[in-house]
Formats: sequence, C-alpha cells, structure tokens
Amino acid sequence: MSTDTAQSGTRETVGSGVGGPYLDAVATHTTAHASWLWAVALASLAADGALTVYGIRLGLTEVNPVAADLIASVGTLGALALLKGGALTVAVVGWVVMPEDYRGLVPAGLALPWVSASLMNVVAVGLAL
Repeated sequence: MSTDTAQSGTRETVGSGVGGPYLDAVATHTTAHASWLWAVALASLAADGALTVYGIRLGLTEVNPVAADLIASVGTLGALALLKGGALTVAVVGWVVMPEDYRGLVPAGLALPWVSASLMNVVAVGLAL
C-alpha cells in the first residue's frame, strides 16, 4: 500500500507496521467494493434502527448499556439519532483522513456490526411476536 504525498511529490509506503499483507489484502478488497459496502452499511443502519424501535415498542429492552441509558434519557428516536449520527460522523471523517487505499475499511467497519445487530434484532423481535 502506498499513498501520494501532495506536498512532496514523493510516494510514501504504508507497510507492515500498519497491519502487514493481510490488512493490505482486506483493504484492497473492501476499497474495491466500497460503494456496495456503503449501501449495506446504510441499509443495515436503517434496519437496526427500525427493528430497535419496533422491539422496544413490543416491550423488549436494549442490551447495550450506553444505548439503554441514552434511550432512558432522550427517548428511543433521539438516542438512535445521536448514536447512529455520531457513528456516521466519525466514519465520514475517517473516510476523509484515511489513505485512499484503506478507505473501504470504513464502510466495512460500519456494516459488520450493524448487519449483526440487525440480525440479532430480527431474531429477538421474531421470538417476541
């Protein structure tokens, strides 16, 4: 992996100190599919949010203690807006400052936990019905 440095005109290598050949391979693969991963991340964000609201309305409880405290303080929709909005803000900033070759890791890092949370919410809501 390498990045161009705009000011020096030289090429800077991001080597094994960052993660080695495995991370390079994962970064290359995720960056090649970044648009698809952003779509998955945003769809799973919506699914997780909708299923969380629905589950709470069914009487289920939030298992994440940070989210549960925030829900108790500001309500379900406010808490989800703050948490998901905060995560998206960090992701966009990360996307901007991260070397281009590694940018695909950002939507992958959002999609993986949100898809997992959505699947767990589907199971929980399904069992509650």
